[in-house]
Amino acid sequence: MMKKKIFLFLILSLSIATTVGAASSSKTSGNNIISQRSGGSATVKEAFSVPKGWGHVKLCMKNHSDHPVRVSLTHSGSNKLYIEALVIAPHDTVTWKSTDQGFSDGLRSGDYILQWRGSDYKVDGETWGVADSQPGNL
Repeated sequence: MMKKKIFLFLILSLSIATTVGAASSSKTSGNNIISQRSGGSATVKEAFSVPKGWGHVKLCMKNHSDHPVRVSLTHSGSNKLYIEALVIAPHDTVTWKSTDQGFSDGLRSGDYILQWRGSDYKVDGETWGVADSQPGNL
């Protein structure tokens, strides 16, 4: 009787784990486009690409320094400026979503430069971001 209970428990556990794993993987729709820690000089450039059809972008930027930084985002192919001079306070994190900034159709696909400027101070920042095909998934 004890072996039957253990066997039934193992089957039930495996079934639950499989169901949870399948549900988790079906909800993942974002495409990681950047995860980078930058610093060392007063101006730092980070490059990333937005795949075709994945123009809805969310970027999180963390300023680890004791001084404010300015961030800009430019599409390399067209020189279109998506973020002009976003100021991030010392030790603050800012989340930027293309959908919140009026780009309801998303950003252009292609290469981007995210530039950090620390004026007279060295940049110490971190960026992570995702792109998605649907604006509601950010």
